[in-house]
Amino acid sequence: MTTIVRETKGGLSTLVRQPQEEGDPRGIIILLHGWGADGADLMDLAPVMALRLPHFIFAAPDGPEACSANPMGRQWFELNQDQAGLDDGPDQAQGHVTALIDEMCRSHGLGPENVALIGFSQGGMMALHTGMRLQTSPAGIVSFSGALLAPDRLEKEKTSSPPVLLVHGRDDQVVPYQALTIAEAVLKQADVKVSSVTREGLGHGIDGEGLEAAINFLTEAFPE
Repeated sequence: MTTIVRETKGGLSTLVRQPQEEGDPRGIIILLHGWGADGADLMDLAPVMALRLPHFIFAAPDGPEACSANPMGRQWFELNQDQAGLDDGPDQAQGHVTALIDEMCRSHGLGPENVALIGFSQGGMMALHTGMRLQTSPAGIVSFSGALLAPDRLEKEKTSSPPVLLVHGRDDQVVPYQALTIAEAVLKQADVKVSSVTREGLGHGIDGEGLEAAINFLTEAFPE
């Protein structure tokens, strides 16, 4: 039976799922939840992903703050604030995610190039925001129903260029589909290898086809 434990990583309460197969792990997949959820929400994806990625650790941290609209859930940063706050919040949360990556890499003898970031909604925003600012490029980033925060700052602040997959529902009423087209254009302008998947008829969520696209992307990002 695969073991899942709760540990503190980078100052965040984190669910950690050990590899499905025995032996040294080949990489770490960080799962970043959406606004008002918690790490357990995206950890539900791990069993499906592990079928194709059995030698990987999955880590799903809880956001650093209680959600302002749902105290039982967590958030990466507050949404209901002015532009200065929207700039500061992701930057502060980025420090936690970076610390989590560093700690997990040290624990398992891996480098940031052996890490992939996957996020949904606000977690997708954080995956992009953090992944582009790591000192070493991660293996890849997947953003489900997310957006590129502070696009005007990307060129100045970008320190890595990992491949990116954007997945978004055409009928998303929470984070509009236009967020995908904006992110794709800005990332390409910044010389980032980016691909996208549009899910027709899908709202704010992850469906089987989108998840399959993400798994295919990761199997290419982590070659044998």
